[in-house]
Amino acid sequence: MKLILTRWVLLNKRLFKMPVFILILCSVPLLVLSLNLLTAQSDGFVNITIALENPADETSRTICDRLIDSSDIIHFTVSDSVDEAENSVRYGDVDAAWIISGDIDREIGNFVNERMGKPCVTVLEREDNIALKLCREKLTAALSPELCFELMRSSYERKVSEDYSEAELRVYFDHAFSVDELFEFRRTSGEAADYTDTSYLMLPIRGMLAVAVLLCGFAMAMFWLYDEKRMVFCRISGRTRPLFELGYHLTGIVDIAVVMLICLYAAGLATSFVRELLTLTVYVLNCAVFVMLIRRLLRRIGTVAAVTQLVSILVIVVNSILVNLPMVYPLRVLTPVYYYLQSAYDPMFILYGLLFFTALAAVNLLLYTLSKKAREVN
Repeated sequence: MKLILTRWVLLNKRLFKMPVFILILCSVPLLVLSLNLLTAQSDGFVNITIALENPADETSRTICDRLIDSSDIIHFTVSDSVDEAENSVRYGDVDAAWIISGDIDREIGNFVNERMGKPCVTVLEREDNIALKLCREKLTAALSPELCFELMRSSYERKVSEDYSEAELRVYFDHAFSVDELFEFRRTSGEAADYTDTSYLMLPIRGMLAVAVLLCGFAMAMFWLYDEKRMVFCRISGRTRPLFELGYHLTGIVDIAVVMLICLYAAGLATSFVRELLTLTVYVLNCAVFVMLIRRLLRRIGTVAAVTQLVSILVIVVNSILVNLPMVYPLRVLTPVYYYLQSAYDPMFILYGLLFFTALAAVNLLLYTLSKKAREVN
């Protein structure tokens, strides 16, 4: 045990003297820090301005405030006038303008009672695209409380003999109506989930951190090939050599995994500590045997370096970290990142990750045995 710890410390000291390793290690917190700064300054990916035909109307102001407070995906601004909102769209300063009617209560009442009237909201757009179509769902959601209240009030007037004031109906409605009660967020494991406070910019951060750990694994594979070429490991016996290889690769991977765990907590994306520790432990083992297998198959530093970029891009694509391409989903099971990302929310994938590790470790051991016998024959 003392020998193992001594070798571990010596390998770490050597790694921290390498500029490449320090660069990889520093890139992880810099990535999280930059995304945190972007989140704080985020303008959303769609810019929409809101104009009130009658700024003194209380319902109009309520709907406007509801929209502004509803999401960080859409960046809302408020124009001083309808003309200003129209010019903002015309000159491309915003993607769309939502002009709320000056007497929106009357227009909602006309809509509910099937009477002809003016539109509740006028939507001005330079073009019709998917993003703006999705944004209209936000507008519908902001109008729904007022529509539901008007439906309730209209129903009371027709079917209830008692005379209730609008203020009394409003108190009852505010107490009874809650959109949040319509939905319940749960993970596939059955655990409750809260996605409401997570910025859309922070959603890919776990996947990107996982890719950074895998990149460090490839760096360790290239360091191994360099040391092997210099005959650094010639005194390592055949029996302990596979375990030494695993420990060698884990040295750098564990270092960056610790930084990754700290970054997850700093970004507010971590689950329970036990879950994070288990999933990360399985993941670093999977990363080690994964890069060891690629290293055994390629055998050259230059080839491994070239393949590293390709594998990183493929891992990002097949695991839907930045983009969604359903046609490549089946390839996910061949990457360690898939089991890590899934096990962060579903404990069953910790077991699947262990099975993945066992399979790759067995293939590594088989290739090592075959290459050893080939050398003995020669």
